[in-house]
Amino acid sequence: MKLFYNEKYTKSEYEFETTRKSGAIVNRLASNPIANIDIVDPDADFTDNDGTTWASSFNEVATETIYTLHEAEYVNAVLKGDPIDLAESQGFDWDEGIYDMAVAHASGLVAATTEALSNKTRSGSLSSGLHHAHIERGSGFCTFNGLAVAAHNAVKGWNLDRVLIVDFDAHSGGGTWEIINEKMSKNVFQIDVTCSAFDTFRPTGESSIWYTGHQDYRETIDKALTYASKKMDKFDFIIYNAGMDPLNAGVSLDDIQYREKAVREFIGDTPAIFALAGGYTWGNKTMDDIVDWHSITLNTWAEAQ
Repeated sequence: MKLFYNEKYTKSEYEFETTRKSGAIVNRLASNPIANIDIVDPDADFTDNDGTTWASSFNEVATETIYTLHEAEYVNAVLKGDPIDLAESQGFDWDEGIYDMAVAHASGLVAATTEALSNKTRSGSLSSGLHHAHIERGSGFCTFNGLAVAAHNAVKGWNLDRVLIVDFDAHSGGGTWEIINEKMSKNVFQIDVTCSAFDTFRPTGESSIWYTGHQDYRETIDKALTYASKKMDKFDFIIYNAGMDPLNAGVSLDDIQYREKAVREFIGDTPAIFALAGGYTWGNKTMDDIVDWHSITLNTWAEAQ
């Protein structure tokens, strides 16, 4: 399984889990590799299973799509640091590396989308800081909405009819929902399981949101995936936002391990990608703990190949 990452993912000077954990995961994989995972630079040339190689354009595609889905005033603020309140609306102190970092996280998801759809497989990117980014601003440690960027690329670049975003972060993906409804076609759907009232939304059509606590978390995951399996038509592509911050909200490690296997089974043979989403040192946790948590997703998806 190809897992996309490069040093731009951690280019921001701002020290925070979202800006650093991808590098910590890569360092762990260097010393403790996971079988069937191949770390790939999204800026490197791309080769498909037919042996065709072409120069990477993922960064260019991601940048163009970011400007399509977000207001130019906001994107330029992140690029230049002016106006500063807009540039820091995600919650980080601005520096010149934040723009490149946020674009890289989106670029990795475009690369993963290309890998999954061209080779009919699964792929992932060590991207995070995505689903709270709204059209005109950042929010909740999220700068540019890479989930929406990947979904837009799947629909427009691959002419797909039905794309599903599965968001199992502890917080709702209200930014993604806003962009889906205001900037994209009706080909993209979202199911969301949330432990928090932050950035919630009112779903329409087939999309759905499920509220849960740690006591009934596993049952709610089952309900959401059962709904998607039985009440919604088959999807051409699935984007999974694999948040580990439910662990910060009291959800048990057993339930998270169960969730990751349930998502893998739900996806089946459908081309799919994942992003990392939340996972924090809140509650006396460490970066090593966060790496352990995200490794559950990596191991589960690598085994599924």
